[in-house]
Amino acid sequence: MSLENQNEPVKDLSVQEEKRLEQLEGVVVENFKTFVQVGQALAEIRDRKLYRMKAMTFEKYCKELFDIAKSRAYELISAADVVENVRHGGRFEEDQILLPLNERQVRPLAKLRPEQQVAVWKAAVDSAPQGKVTASHINRVVKSYLGDKIQKTVHHAQEKVAQKSSTDFSEAFEKFSEQILKERNSNYKFTSRGEIIKALDQLRADLAEDGDLIEDTVFRGGSNDANKIERAGFSLFRMDRSSMTIKKRNGGGWVKHSGGFETLKAMEAAFKDILLDDMHLVG
Repeated sequence: MSLENQNEPVKDLSVQEEKRLEQLEGVVVENFKTFVQVGQALAEIRDRKLYRMKAMTFEKYCKELFDIAKSRAYELISAADVVENVRHGGRFEEDQILLPLNERQVRPLAKLRPEQQVAVWKAAVDSAPQGKVTASHINRVVKSYLGDKIQKTVHHAQEKVAQKSSTDFSEAFEKFSEQILKERNSNYKFTSRGEIIKALDQLRADLAEDGDLIEDTVFRGGSNDANKIERAGFSLFRMDRSSMTIKKRNGGGWVKHSGGFETLKAMEAAFKDILLDDMHLVG
């Protein structure tokens, strides 16, 4: 450990020291890029199924050859995707593309859509204290962005309900949706996000069974478009959190495909595996 005298004048770098510093900083930057290259390599191995002679599944391939879980492999793939999205959409100045330097900076952005990733990254760069774009700062910008987005979505839903519903229902819906915002602002300290979603899904499922069949609005393209997609050879899938099952569209309705799963994480992992087939679509 070296100790420096705070009162001692700081000496200017020599020409040799400046060159060496530049070299060392280059080494650091180049190694930061490694996670992108690893993610891109894993994505190509997965997409082209280049692992097929070494393992039956991509998950087994990652574990046996690299000793990493499939979840870690997908984190790296997702991180590489984020950097590419920012690279192609993030030309903020005519001759400069600002990119994340490490995986920690990328992780908060991975939960956003590509166009959102670009916008939030630019906002994080523009608002970074003293120009330091740290992972914690990016995380704060992402949370702020998502909070604003959710608030706008809730208020828009309240307006639509007020236009088409009774006064009593509209007032009850407004109180309920405002409570959801309060729970979010407390970081779901008192009621978890999962429990809120589970309750909403269960209520929706029960209402759907109360009377004649209602066309499932989860698929936003409408039944005619869904039928055309199925006739073209594609299969539509969706996750049903109320029953913890994955459902497949069949004859205008949804039938159980797999599950029930014990955890949401297990269901999401199985859902990702299904969607690796190019002929499978999410509803």
